[in-house]
Amino acid sequence: KGVMEPETWLELTPELVKDIHMEGGTMLISDRGNPAHLDMAKMLQSKNVRQYFVLGGDGTHKGAMQTFDCTMEIDHECAVVGVPKTIDNDVPMIDQTFGFDTACTEATKAVNSAYVEAKGNANCIGLVKLMGR
Repeated sequence: KGVMEPETWLELTPELVKDIHMEGGTMLISDRGNPAHLDMAKMLQSKNVRQYFVLGGDGTHKGAMQTFDCTMEIDHECAVVGVPKTIDNDVPMIDQTFGFDTACTEATKAVNSAYVEAKGNANCIGLVKLMGR
């Protein structure tokens, strides 16, 4: 939905992003269930966006391709660039996406902590719920 709300767009200056790696979550739009790809292509055209970067996993990249196809349909020249970032590591042709190593490291910490807690008490189990595939 972020692409459809240009009043919320941010210019990513060095000052704005200098500490981004220290923040959890995202300062960008994280979205499931985007608007129609044709509507997004028309918005990119109306704002004369010529380079559109999309970060995510396999579903995000499939959607980016659909948006690119729509830019071609409306005769808008726009490079759509997919940056693989996913905890699932499910982007073909990439050995390991960034986000995957962090997810594995943090999951290992959670599992180890649950093990220590469960082992230290009689008749206990350690339960850890993880996201991703």
